[in-house]
Amino acid sequence: MRPFKPLLIACMCMLTFTNLASAQPFGEKRVYFKDWLAACRPATGYCSATSYINPNPPSGAVADYILRVGREKSADSWEISLSTVATMPTDTSFIVIEDEPNTLYFNRPNSFAAFGAINDFYFLGNEARRLLEKMLANNELIMTYDAESGRETLNFSLRGLTASMLWIDEQQEKVGEPRDAGYGPRAERLATALEQPSRDIPQPILDMHFDGDNCDFGAESDMFSSWESMALDPNRDLYMLPCSSGAYNLLSRGYIWNKEQQNATTQHFVEYSDTAGWTSVDYLVNAFLDPHSRTVSSFAKARGLGDCGSSGTWQWAGYGMQLRKFFYQPVCGLDYDENADLTFPQIFPESQ
Repeated sequence: MRPFKPLLIACMCMLTFTNLASAQPFGEKRVYFKDWLAACRPATGYCSATSYINPNPPSGAVADYILRVGREKSADSWEISLSTVATMPTDTSFIVIEDEPNTLYFNRPNSFAAFGAINDFYFLGNEARRLLEKMLANNELIMTYDAESGRETLNFSLRGLTASMLWIDEQQEKVGEPRDAGYGPRAERLATALEQPSRDIPQPILDMHFDGDNCDFGAESDMFSSWESMALDPNRDLYMLPCSSGAYNLLSRGYIWNKEQQNATTQHFVEYSDTAGWTSVDYLVNAFLDPHSRTVSSFAKARGLGDCGSSGTWQWAGYGMQLRKFFYQPVCGLDYDENADLTFPQIFPESQ
């Protein structure tokens, strides 16, 4: 047996070095779960699970295609992204996730947008949340899109994804939290920057806003000067114009400006109340615009303590502002104190 001892030691060393490399490369903690690689960066808290098509191709790239499900430790939703190396989706391509009768469609640049690099695409909106549900329930994911060379079909294995996400939950101390998705990465900007809206409100919007007696504020009002805007896509901007106010709330009306057609339309938002149920309104209370995520949020206080009321988040979906989350608390606390829970129950999407 002695002649084989050096070979045995060498093999054991090689296995040891391989395990160390896969466990802690570049400060990352990595674990393989079947066809998925889960990794966490202790320095930042970011974790992700990845699956590959044709890893280590002759081109020298990591893989021809990379499907990734990741999450910042401080975030409450997952990011789903596709990195394309071998081919690129066309600028107007629809990405289709086949699974009859619930086929999902994503379009560039609204619900399938590149952040950071031009080939790192993120799935956005409520359809991305449904996509994550579909991925966790199946063993494979088939998607198609239009490339310059023709229709491209990608087939990713999903074996190991659930285990990878559970492992990430443990690493980030988020076991049991809801599986939400559909937002772009916080640390990256859109790969193609959007032109900022004009510093002046387009006249057609002003005409619509001041038509009739719907608003208390005039154009010269100090309150009206706090209007806001943000770019939604290369051709459209959102304007939120103050209209009236109460003791704790500022009501603003929403308008979409189409730069190509030079026209304005009223933006409606889905919201809920016990008295009216789900309705559509053209205003938000205490609106907050986030140009990075192309979302607008609201926080309507029913009284100054802020222990009852509603709040929501709407995200640009190409055709309008899509409701992503809504929280509602109709009952004000009778025994309010400084330690009271001011979190409103989430009613959309329903808790999982």
